[in-house]
Amino acid sequence: MLGEIRAKNFALFEDLDIMLSDKMNAITGETGAGKSLFLSILKILLGEKNEFITEKSEIEARFFVDEGEFLVNIRLTPSRMSPRINGAMVTLSELKNLVSKWMDIHNQGVSDILRDPKMHLKFVDLFNPAIAEPLEKYRELYRDYMKIQKIVKDKSNLNIASEIHDLPDEIEKISKILMSDEEYETLKNEYKRLSNAREIIQKSKDIDYLITGENALEPILEKVIDCFRELEMLDPSAKQFFNEITSIEMSIHSIEKEVSRYAALQEFDVEKFNEIEDRISEIERAKRRYGPTLEDVRKHLEEMKERLDLLNGISMELEKENEHLKRLIEQMNMLSSKIKEMRHAAATDLVKKIHDNLKDLSMPKAKISFVQTDTNFTEDGADYIEFFGSMNPGTQEMPISRIASGGEMSRFYLAIESSIGSKLPISTIVFDEIEAGIGVRNADIIANKMVEMSENTQLIVITHMPQIAAVADKHFKVEKYQLDGKTFSTMKEITGNSRKKEIKEMFGKSVKTF
Repeated sequence: MLGEIRAKNFALFEDLDIMLSDKMNAITGETGAGKSLFLSILKILLGEKNEFITEKSEIEARFFVDEGEFLVNIRLTPSRMSPRINGAMVTLSELKNLVSKWMDIHNQGVSDILRDPKMHLKFVDLFNPAIAEPLEKYRELYRDYMKIQKIVKDKSNLNIASEIHDLPDEIEKISKILMSDEEYETLKNEYKRLSNAREIIQKSKDIDYLITGENALEPILEKVIDCFRELEMLDPSAKQFFNEITSIEMSIHSIEKEVSRYAALQEFDVEKFNEIEDRISEIERAKRRYGPTLEDVRKHLEEMKERLDLLNGISMELEKENEHLKRLIEQMNMLSSKIKEMRHAAATDLVKKIHDNLKDLSMPKAKISFVQTDTNFTEDGADYIEFFGSMNPGTQEMPISRIASGGEMSRFYLAIESSIGSKLPISTIVFDEIEAGIGVRNADIIANKMVEMSENTQLIVITHMPQIAAVADKHFKVEKYQLDGKTFSTMKEITGNSRKKEIKEMFGKSVKTF
């Protein structure tokens, strides 16, 4: 509830200081006396900026709610609002979010409660308290559902299945070729030796071909020897040349045999050479990809093994989470279906009571109904309820958030509160001229409804209706006066004869007004 409110230098209010009843408070006064200014003060508490500010002003309000006591202080200038709650600075948005949970203003403008379809579902739940138990069980499941769904979504985004499929092949591929630096050096030396052996054999073949091949050294040498033999036959003194060339021939034959034996001693395994060559190529590719060193490749291999172990663990956890999620969904479906059925029955009865109360509130032609639709899982279940209605016969029913005027909204709220018969979500309701469009003969009904409502909800009622002022627990009168050429407004609680006089005067004016 709003316990007290103080304002300094706020437009015509030089010094406003009042203490409110926790039940029903009536605010009366002549037109133009300053009732709208007082309403503006209440709107500023909800974070609404105001055009009446022309100099430095200050507003303080003390709220008593379930969470404790809250002192709201707002300092104002024509260009700035500086709010504090319990001494701590807050933003206008924070101010509005907090105070709007405690107080709502119903006037010819917008009513946050009825114009918010989400509140319609809360009205139905309040109407049937039995809904609270399955709803709380559902919400416990829903909190787990949201938590696990986030975990599943985050883990699913890791592309676990794809990595688990690809990593083992990559690990096996690297593991097969990987070796120590010493082993790799030995492998390269063996590759170099085998490469040289192949070249030695090839060179030996080339030498053999040059000596024994067609048009090679040996056939030519034989022809040369034949020529020397013929020369010796012609001149015996040329025998020395024959002997020398014969010695050369023997040396060449000897060299050829030695080279052949040398080549035969060289081992060259083509299959082994190709295998080593392929392995070295694979290692070098791995070094280029993960290196530049073999140590880097080994580290990457260990990281991939750790990653695979991690992913396998996550995959098992994900499987468990999905099973848990499946069980949660089954339980939530059962509970939400039960809640939906209970709400449908409650909404049907609530609409009937609201309709009866609207007749009492001078809205006999108004019709009220509801639409219940299925939704995805939310904190409030898996269904959605919105009130529909029409104000006049023959008009199409539409969401009441779109069709009701400010005065109609206020009476709708009275009708709902009377139907529920328990405390509504807001602890303080401000009504601004709820009597708009209501005749004198229905004023007592309106007043009685408001008295019923004030048993559970604090009411601040700005009114021209004497019947409402007469039943209020506290009555405040706003007056205007002039002093030293300036105009001021005051707001004071009136009691006893002063109150009787004010109500009597209001009765006289109400006859003319209505």
